[in-house]
Amino acid sequence: MNILNKIEIIEPYPALYIKELDAIVISDLHLGYEGIMAEQGILVPKIQFKKEMRVLTKIMEMRKASTIIIAGDVKHEFSETTYHEFKEVRDLFEFLKTRYKRVIVIKGNHDNYLFYITRRYDVELYDQLVLGDFLFIHGDVVPGDFGRAGIIIMGHEHTAIALFDEVGGKEKIKAFLLGDLGKGKVLVMPAFSPLAYGTEINLIPREEILSPVLKELVDVDKLWVIGIDEETGCLDFGELGKLRRV
Repeated sequence: MNILNKIEIIEPYPALYIKELDAIVISDLHLGYEGIMAEQGILVPKIQFKKEMRVLTKIMEMRKASTIIIAGDVKHEFSETTYHEFKEVRDLFEFLKTRYKRVIVIKGNHDNYLFYITRRYDVELYDQLVLGDFLFIHGDVVPGDFGRAGIIIMGHEHTAIALFDEVGGKEKIKAFLLGDLGKGKVLVMPAFSPLAYGTEINLIPREEILSPVLKELVDVDKLWVIGIDEETGCLDFGELGKLRRV
């Protein structure tokens, strides 16, 4: 599915391809999540990394590209990188560096101390980055300078929508959000992590939205919602305000 005639959603996955940059974009991998939960006494089956690598391989088969951009939160733990995270981040970077000319990471709020690993594997690390018409940020802070960019691409929110059946059963579907920023656009990516469904954007009030970019710069009700599901692909749900009223 094409967005703004510039960006393609790589159906049926939470990933983008930008032809102008010859780049694949993903966000919010949260590597090491299960290990951190285990250290806290919560048993989570260790499936995330294998599934993310499987999906990455499928994406690469579908869209060849010279560059991959990760829009923040490669790792999960806020503090220093744990053994679980280090191993998975190392394996990820080794995998990507053999397949892409450029591997770019936008630092997320979970990515403290990540520079120790990016430096070792010659992975580019930025707080924000302008490439052509695009500004890549994580989304946890409002960017200080939009530069010449007309389209902001970000993660952080782990956007999803909640759908209900006739008996009240609820299902979460990951979702892209597209909105206006006056002179430009913002595109919010769902989490690449299969364990991070995150914010049920059609159920929570504006003040509970995580990203200050969405809180301060966007008319939330006018955000356009595009669900993404591995079985059905893209699902166009229209304006968020209409979904909230259903």
